[in-house]
Amino acid sequence: MSRRYVVLLTLLACMPASAAFEELELGVADQAMGGTGVLGSDPASAFSNPASVAWSSGYGASAAGRLPFTSTDFLTSGADVSAPLSGAWRASAGARFFGFSEYSEQVVYLTAAGMLTREMSFGIQPVLARVSIGDGASEYGSASAVSVNAGFSVDIYERWRIAAAVRNPFESRIGQSGERMQRRLDVGIGYEPAAGMVSRLALSRDYRGMRIHAGQSLPLGPLTVLAGVKSDPVSICAGFAVEISGVRFEYAVETHAALDPTHTAGAGYAF
Repeated sequence: MSRRYVVLLTLLACMPASAAFEELELGVADQAMGGTGVLGSDPASAFSNPASVAWSSGYGASAAGRLPFTSTDFLTSGADVSAPLSGAWRASAGARFFGFSEYSEQVVYLTAAGMLTREMSFGIQPVLARVSIGDGASEYGSASAVSVNAGFSVDIYERWRIAAAVRNPFESRIGQSGERMQRRLDVGIGYEPAAGMVSRLALSRDYRGMRIHAGQSLPLGPLTVLAGVKSDPVSICAGFAVEISGVRFEYAVETHAALDPTHTAGAGYAF
């Protein structure tokens, strides 16, 4: 219980804007590959890069949960659904929830993404975010804000992909103090010499500075082995994905230099 309140005090010290809504990505394979979601290619990567939705087909749904530092007190959960629109455009919707009675974050977003050409996708994503802080017995305060995320990805020579995504480029503010919400830029490059065998390298910049992310996937029949690494702090990531009859099960684990590992698991269905 004491550890829970230590983390709570850390969160409150960073509030209301700098740290809020920054670790809500739930693309399990992306997490196992070092947090390289900017190069994702399915709806589960939508919160990392809205353009990822355009690369999928048909209808899809996924749900996932994340246990930061193996603590159920800080469970992050969410779900995404996607569907085709007209032409080369697709739509998706998603939600994320993190927290407990003393502190919670909720995010709901819609995404419209399309293929501008055969090789280039673009996505835009309005986001409604809400944070609530309680004193353990009654509500201490809450605030909501609307922001916009956007991104693109381009396939080059069939095997290479470059991508970039920006979060909150217009610097939306939250709360009575008008603090700016987190702004973040991600860029990355990926190489796929064979189907499902993908190498990724991405850079991410926010208020903490520059971070490096790298990941690799290796398909072995219905099983795909995933691994990655990222900086600040240095973390090693690993996981797997299994797809059977359109149903996909995924798991990822991420180490930490001082705390327990973080686990992420989820399932998805494409039809």
